[in-house]
Amino acid sequence: MRKLILTIALVVAAMHAKAQQLTYEHYMQSVLNNNTAVVARSLDIDIAQANLKSSKVFNDPVLSVEYGNNEDWDKKLGQSIAAQLSRTFTFGVRKATIRLAKNELNAMKAVFNDYMRNFNADATVAYLNHLKAKSLLNIALERENYMAQLAQNDSLRFVRGEIAKTVWVETRLAAGLAHNERLAAESEQRNTSIVLGYYMGNLADAQSIVVNGNLENCAFQLRPIGEYIDNALANRADLTAAINNVDVAQAQKQLNSARRRVDLQLSVGAEYNQGAHREEPGEPSFTKLKVGAAIPLKFSNINGGARAMDRARVLQAEQQLADVRMHVQSEVMQAYNNCQIAEQQVKTFTRGLLQETAELLSAKRTAYRAGEISFVEFIETERSENMMQTEYIETLYNRAVSLVELQKSVGISFVNKEQE
Repeated sequence: MRKLILTIALVVAAMHAKAQQLTYEHYMQSVLNNNTAVVARSLDIDIAQANLKSSKVFNDPVLSVEYGNNEDWDKKLGQSIAAQLSRTFTFGVRKATIRLAKNELNAMKAVFNDYMRNFNADATVAYLNHLKAKSLLNIALERENYMAQLAQNDSLRFVRGEIAKTVWVETRLAAGLAHNERLAAESEQRNTSIVLGYYMGNLADAQSIVVNGNLENCAFQLRPIGEYIDNALANRADLTAAINNVDVAQAQKQLNSARRRVDLQLSVGAEYNQGAHREEPGEPSFTKLKVGAAIPLKFSNINGGARAMDRARVLQAEQQLADVRMHVQSEVMQAYNNCQIAEQQVKTFTRGLLQETAELLSAKRTAYRAGEISFVEFIETERSENMMQTEYIETLYNRAVSLVELQKSVGISFVNKEQE
């Protein structure tokens, strides 16, 4: 039994020795700089910027060359060579294309910001989940250590004939179960550390990551719900993206309208015709200059389907914007309600419930050592106290997550108050 206690102490010492202590500030900085998903998603903005640059080009000119020969090659009669340079001029298309590309770039920036809003919240929840796992592991370690010490004491009591063998066996079994629970809690903490390593973009030694912080420090004071709704309508990136989508639809409509305008194609060229040789009668050589203009007849514009489709797309974007506004307000209201309930649940524990449970367990431990109660009665109280501590940690975690969800719904980043 002493060997078991020594092993527990060595495990705890090894965990603290290998642990990479990490603050929330440094964690989020690493997430933003190194996470591969963020880097990949940010390239959408680069692509949109390149698209804006490409939209500024002018129509390319067309160079055509022709050769003709309508007689026998030996006589060299009627040979000609012609070259022509032409270009199509569109009116308002380039300007509309640039406007569309700018709106698409703004929309892409808003989409990326909305992605980061959700990603930062998910990364923060992973940080909180690790804090919860660390707290639960501390509870499991404390319980394992106590049960191992209790099993050792009951072993001596059994040798002295103070308790029956069945009681000693029950104590050993309880100590074994506590050991397995500690192993499960340790595995859960390692898994949460791996998740943190993923978010930071580095899985090397990720299992040894241990963050600084305490779930109890995530307390907050709610402001009136109207302030959160107003801030959400002003800050939410998905709402900005919806507004930009309306601009994109309108810009696309203007571009399609510009493309339906009459184009003008101008051309200039020269043609050289070679006549007969001097010793042979025939036509003389001459050069012909050509200037032309072409106007396509767009009878397809008579069909109003394209115009109706553009109007429907603008209307659709406007309706989607109205829906996003409603959705934003709904999210804020739900998150606010969850925060209120979570804070009340925490207060249920802090208003004497934890202290009373701890005092009851201390009394039961004393009574068990004095032989006044059975092991079954004692272990039930001990399990109830352990469940109470676990439930308290879960409640603290839920409160912290509810704050993250509220700030996510408002469109601002979560900050661990311990790091402020």
